Formats: sequence, C-alpha cells, structure tokens
Amino acid sequence: MQRESLQPAVLVTAFVLSTALLQGQSNLNVSQLESLLASDKTVQLVDVRTPGEIQQTGKIAGAREINYAASDFTEKIGRLDRKRPVVLYCASGGRSARAAAQLAQMGFAKVYNYTGGMYEWKTLRKPTVPAGEKPKP
Repeated sequence: MQRESLQPAVLVTAFVLSTALLQGQSNLNVSQLESLLASDKTVQLVDVRTPGEIQQTGKIAGAREINYAASDFTEKIGRLDRKRPVVLYCASGGRSARAAAQLAQMGFAKVYNYTGGMYEWKTLRKPTVPAGEKPKP
C-alpha cells in the first residue's frame, strides 16, 4: 500500500491556519457571525474578495471592500482601527484566513475569520447588498 503525500497547497493552508490560531485569530461559523454583528456595533466587517467577485454576488451589508490580492492591501487594512474587532471573509474562507493571520501579526486586537465565506452565505440565502455600498461609520 502506497502512502499519498499531501499537496503543497494543503500544507501551506494548514500552516497558515494553525499560525493564525496561535496569533489570536478566531474562526466563526455563520450563526456566530450573525450573533457578533448583531451584538457588537463596533465590528469592522471586511470582504477581501476581488472587485469582480463582489460585483457578481454582492456582499454582506456593512462590509468594507479591501481586495486581499491588491498591492495596496496592507496599506488599506492598516487604516482600520486596531482596537476594534475585525471580521474578514472571502468566497470560502481561505484568503480571509491568510488575511486574518496578517492582521494578527500587524497587532490587531481581535481578528475573526468567517469560514463559510460568501459561498455559504449565498447558499443559506442570507441578504446581500450591491458592490460599492459604503459601510456606516
């Protein structure tokens, strides 16, 4: 019987997720996300998908659009309040996990990753708003 080796991408993802958890990032499921957004009005919600993805599916109401793949990601994310909680999401949880690890390294106090991402949000028929809608201050 031959042992199958893990693909490099799987190993990298596992490393990023374990590092993120050690650095103060927490994962949220959909019910935890909804509860947090309802109970804490200081939460900074960030959609880290590309503009095209957001245009195609919309986004969660109140989310800022900060593209994780853009060259100015670190600059834009650095404008957020490091003392307030930040929740990140993407399409399925991978990019947002990597972004959350980065924010934790940057000194953000509370960083959360919505693991279900927009795929789960849309599958559950949760409400969305169009791309470009500005979050309330």
